[in-house]
Amino acid sequence: MAGSVCIGFESAQEAWRLVGMRVAQEKPPANGTSPLLVRLLFETGEPVDMGSMPARSRATKIPSRVDVTALSDLRRAEPELAATSQQLCVSSRNGRRFVSAADCRLVTGSYPIGSFYRLSDGALLASPELTFLQMARELDFDLLVLYGHELCGYFARASQDPGFVNCPPLTSAARIAEYLDRLEVLRRERGEGSPWGLGQARRALGHIRDHAASPEEAVVSMVLTLPCRLGGYGLPRAALNERVRLSAEAARLFGIDSFICDLSWDGGRVLEYQGSQHKIRSRRAYDMRKGNVLAADGRPVVEMDRSMLSRQGLMDEVAKSVTRLLGLTWRAPGAKLATRRARLRNKLIAHIDER
Repeated sequence: MAGSVCIGFESAQEAWRLVGMRVAQEKPPANGTSPLLVRLLFETGEPVDMGSMPARSRATKIPSRVDVTALSDLRRAEPELAATSQQLCVSSRNGRRFVSAADCRLVTGSYPIGSFYRLSDGALLASPELTFLQMARELDFDLLVLYGHELCGYFARASQDPGFVNCPPLTSAARIAEYLDRLEVLRRERGEGSPWGLGQARRALGHIRDHAASPEEAVVSMVLTLPCRLGGYGLPRAALNERVRLSAEAARLFGIDSFICDLSWDGGRVLEYQGSQHKIRSRRAYDMRKGNVLAADGRPVVEMDRSMLSRQGLMDEVAKSVTRLLGLTWRAPGAKLATRRARLRNKLIAHIDER
C-alpha cells in the first residue's frame, strides 16, 4: 500500500528518538543482564531486540497530499508524535492545504529505495539518512554535526534524566554518505535538481564520528576536533568507543588484550570522559582498571568530566594535554578564537541540556 502520510523533518527526528527509547525499554537489565550499552560495546552473544524498529519500505515517492483519515489513524497509534504539531511532507503545492495540528512541507523530486520506513499501513517515515538531510535545512551547522553523532551513536535524546537513553546506532556516517550519493545520482539521471541541504549535509559528514555513547561524549569530540574557524581546537579526529590493543607484554602481564576507550587517537592515545550520568559500579571499576593498565603499558590517559567541559580554562588544559599527548605544538589562541571556542562550547552544552 502506498503511503498517504509522510513524516519528515523535526517530526521524523522525534520519531526516531522514540524508536531508540522503545528499543532501550524492550530489554532492560534484569536478573544479572548487563545494561544495554555494555552489551553493545562488549558482548557479541544474544542480539538486541529491535522489534520497535519500523519496517523498511520500498516506497520512492512522497504523497501528493495528506490523507486525513490515515493521519488520524497514525495519531491514535502514535500518541507521543501527536503531542506536538507534526511536520508532514507533500510533493504537490495543492497538497499543502490546511491540516489540523500539522505543518505540510513541500518536498519534491525522486527518492531511491530505502528513503522511507513504514510506521503503519498508511504512514511513511523519512529514513535516518533522509532525516539527516532534511535537518540540514533546519539546524545550524554545528548542531547538525551534533545530530549526526546522535544518529550514528549509541544514544537517543530523551526528556528524562540524564537526557538520553542508550540504544543501537540508527545509521553510520558511511551509510549517510552512500545514501546521499545514491540520491544525487538518481536526481541527475532524471534531470532533477539536487535536494536542498545536500551541500550542508556533506560538509557536516566530514566532522561526524560513529559510536558516541552519550551527547556529552559527542560534544567533547566536537569541541576538541572541529576546526578552529568553527570554534574547535582543531585537533586530529578521534575514534569513539573503539578497541585499543595492549602490547603483547602488557597483555600477558595483566591478562587482558584490549580496552574500549571513549576517545582514542592512532590506536593508543586515549581520553576518558566521566559523564554527568551515574555509571554503574562495574563500569567505574572498569574505567579505573583501564587507566591503570594503559598507563602501565606506556599509554598515558587524559581524563576529564563535565565540570572541565563547562569551564574555558579547564577545557584549555584538557586540549593542551591532548595536544602534548599527540606530539603536537600548542598555540595560544587570540581573543577572537577564544571567543569562538567559548561560544561553540556553551551552545552545544545548552543544546544537550534542553529537555
